[in-house]
Amino acid sequence: MAWPGSVRSGGIQGAVITMEMNMTTKRPTSHRLAALALSGAMALTAAVVAPALVAAQEDGSVSVGIATDDLGNYLVDAEGMTLYYFTRDITPGQSVCVGGCLEAWPPLLVEDGEELVPGEGVTGTLGAVARDDGSMHATYRGRPLYYWQGDTAPGETNGEGVGGVWFVAQQDGSMPENPPALTLETATTDLGTYLVGQDGLTTYYFEADATPGVSVCEGDCLVAWPPVTVPPGNTVAAGEGVTGVLGLITATDGSTQVTYDGRPLYYWQGDTEAGQTTGHGVNDIWWVADVSGSLPAR
Repeated sequence: MAWPGSVRSGGIQGAVITMEMNMTTKRPTSHRLAALALSGAMALTAAVVAPALVAAQEDGSVSVGIATDDLGNYLVDAEGMTLYYFTRDITPGQSVCVGGCLEAWPPLLVEDGEELVPGEGVTGTLGAVARDDGSMHATYRGRPLYYWQGDTAPGETNGEGVGGVWFVAQQDGSMPENPPALTLETATTDLGTYLVGQDGLTTYYFEADATPGVSVCEGDCLVAWPPVTVPPGNTVAAGEGVTGVLGLITATDGSTQVTYDGRPLYYWQGDTEAGQTTGHGVNDIWWVADVSGSLPAR
């Protein structure tokens, strides 16, 4: 599983293609399988969330509609599944989510043969841009649209705020101006007391980062070991028991990476839930981020 920040540049190429009526939207196979597995009760939920979208599918088109709850008015697909923006997609019509990032955040894809129709309340422009693999990635108001693999049913918004860089796709195209700062906490196991980040995921030190405040993890390394990040201009907070000095550096992918006592912090793609420490000892150079700031004694 990939985690927030596992991105590299150059995910989309080509000009924006504005499409009103001649587009097909297909979700990734994993999402389709999940949707087929939903019970009749879940199907009823989808109908309640977006009845117009279900009707649109019946006439050969696929719609993007609006859901409304305490998060505001945001975009959903024809099955009522939530769509998201990525704050690092800064240039309109361009996505920087590639590789492992796309495993966690599958794009809303568009193919020929069906119509992409804006549902009631969708007032912005729907479009698509070509990705490097030739697939067409749907956009709204120029922002690429994604799913979150953690959402398994209509109405779920588990991707909101992930990594401080993923947010539900608001109808008006807006994103939080000042997303909440990441708060580092601690966890204690037989490995000692170490730092945990977003959603309680374990953070790690890279022994090859020999110079304080400098990360040497780049390319494929960042796919496997995404940096612990905060949005540009934001800060990181220390939870109870976090006594070291927190800092921010520019990672090799351009993101704003968190450091602890000068050591860059990372997640491990093999950890899929809080409490896991499967990255500890990988290649004898990756270690849980001990709250003391030290590496294991040799």
